[in-house]
Amino acid sequence: MGLAGQDGSYLANFLLQKGYRVVGLCHSSDPKALWRLDYFNIRSKVKLEIGDITDAAHMEKIINAYKPDELYNLAGISSVARSWDRPVETFRVNALAVIGILDVLRRRSPQTHFFQASSAEIYGNVREVVNEKISMFNPLHPYGTSKLAAHFAIKNFRDQYGLFAVNGILFNHESPLREDYFVTKVIAQGVARLVRGEVKKFRLGNINVSRDFGFVGDFVEAMWSTLNHTRAEDFVICTGKSFTVRDFIREAFACIDIADWQKYIEIDSLLVRKQEVKKMRGTSAKIKKELDWRPTISFKTLVKMMVEHEINTLQHGGI
Repeated sequence: MGLAGQDGSYLANFLLQKGYRVVGLCHSSDPKALWRLDYFNIRSKVKLEIGDITDAAHMEKIINAYKPDELYNLAGISSVARSWDRPVETFRVNALAVIGILDVLRRRSPQTHFFQASSAEIYGNVREVVNEKISMFNPLHPYGTSKLAAHFAIKNFRDQYGLFAVNGILFNHESPLREDYFVTKVIAQGVARLVRGEVKKFRLGNINVSRDFGFVGDFVEAMWSTLNHTRAEDFVICTGKSFTVRDFIREAFACIDIADWQKYIEIDSLLVRKQEVKKMRGTSAKIKKELDWRPTISFKTLVKMMVEHEINTLQHGGI
């Protein structure tokens, strides 16, 4: 689920390379909605099912028809701002739909291995380095709270029915295919537009918050690894290194040989969240030890990859 998004397209490409038959759920078959599949040239290689994960009857029909070996839920509302604007929809998509899918799996396809994209946002401003043993949850917004509800549903159905259901507790994972409303994409696009002379400045919110930024190409391999483990367990998926948004800006401007980047950035108080996780850092010790997974793309390489993609897109067109 979520085939047309950043994570779904990277995962589909990864699975195809491993010889999987990939069936993906999308909201629409409109070519404009599937542009990320074109980035990998895989649109004709995947089977599209059109539907909504909140449509329980339709989800039951699809799951019953395919009885998949592996099922990845990467769909959902991922914008914190949108979750405040549409809290009921956020819970319906991010939490209730997951419970519905779990109920279908236990009745129709209990052998399926199910991956749920959980989020580090469920912890809020936790002071500890996030690991699988932390039981203190303090989400700061409807997005985080909805993800926490789904997180516990996975645990409940796993314990009650023995489902192979896994929470992948995802930290920030970026790529050139990131949605436009994420700050990393805003920065990469802003730098590219500066190079082209399209803008003289661009606006950002709080640039002092820190995040654990990883590459989604690495993360989808981690997702797959969790479903091919000998047992169903939850895993933190992160790099173990934390950087501020300011660091991301500095690296992005370094790509175009500008050191005094401050004069090109305008801090907009309207973009500063009232409820904000100030610092986020995790440890991937468990997944490294048990599944031998490690991130391969450094923070600096990731930033460069995103900026160069945006510059190339503006200069030559295309995706």
